[in-house]
Amino acid sequence: MQLSQRIVVVDDERSVRSGLTNLLQSEGYLTQDFESAESLLLDEAAMANAALFIIDVQLKGMNGFELFINLTRRLKNPPGIIISGNGDENMLRYAINLGAIAFLPKPIEIDALFEHIRDEFASRGARQ
Repeated sequence: MQLSQRIVVVDDERSVRSGLTNLLQSEGYLTQDFESAESLLLDEAAMANAALFIIDVQLKGMNGFELFINLTRRLKNPPGIIISGNGDENMLRYAINLGAIAFLPKPIEIDALFEHIRDEFASRGARQ
């Protein structure tokens, strides 16, 4: 089953990017992945077609928080899940205050990730 929601993954670690996209695709989601914030910001179609963003904090160049702020300026309430291999409570609060739907530490708890994705898509469906 192919779901119409496209999830964009931004992480500079190839293994994380491919692991997340393979996992999401195995659940039927369309995906697109980027190794940097800058490469995503150059792709207007990817931003416009994204139903959800999964963004790592520690990126080369622009960091994940800066990317999410940039997305909120370009898109109306972009749903984002922020991930980090070395996050703390301050990062969690900052991510939520920016409007992210979740902040997940790496290694990512897969059940929690899919719960956040399903909740976001269900609530969006109820709003439409």
